[in-house]
Amino acid sequence: MANLRLIALCNVTYKIVTKAIANRLKPIMNHMISENQSAFVLGRLITDNIMVAFEMQHFLKWKTQGMIGYAELKLDISKAYDIIECSLLRAIVLKLGFAEKWVNLVLHCISMVEYFVLNQGEEIGPIYPKRVLRQGDPISPYLFLLVAKSFSALLREFDRGKNCML
Repeated sequence: MANLRLIALCNVTYKIVTKAIANRLKPIMNHMISENQSAFVLGRLITDNIMVAFEMQHFLKWKTQGMIGYAELKLDISKAYDIIECSLLRAIVLKLGFAEKWVNLVLHCISMVEYFVLNQGEEIGPIYPKRVLRQGDPISPYLFLLVAKSFSALLREFDRGKNCML
């Protein structure tokens, strides 16, 4: 059960509402998300990241001159999608300038989910997920991108303030 990742098995009404919200977000995502981020954004491919990573590795491998150092940071965010909390998401979306009424609607939609599990014919539940982003949910990829955007901004701010000295 510890490694169980629930795919969002929500009712049709929920899917319609979140799909409508996701469709409202789509047009503004290209303006909000930097060119470095290429997953889940219309017209961008996640495979572009592979090319960027390869070019960065090649550059670092063959750099032999100059006094300025460069570093590459590879982060494993494979489980990051599953551990984003509602309070963090709320703070980020409000900071990005979304209306509080809209934020409340979105958070209500994604936090009202409950699961029931069948075990040998017996229903176990309800199970209320602690995390808000789920695979299969139409709006979760866009919300994850907004969280990733804020994380990237924190890294850039650290870079400017510390001048890459770790």
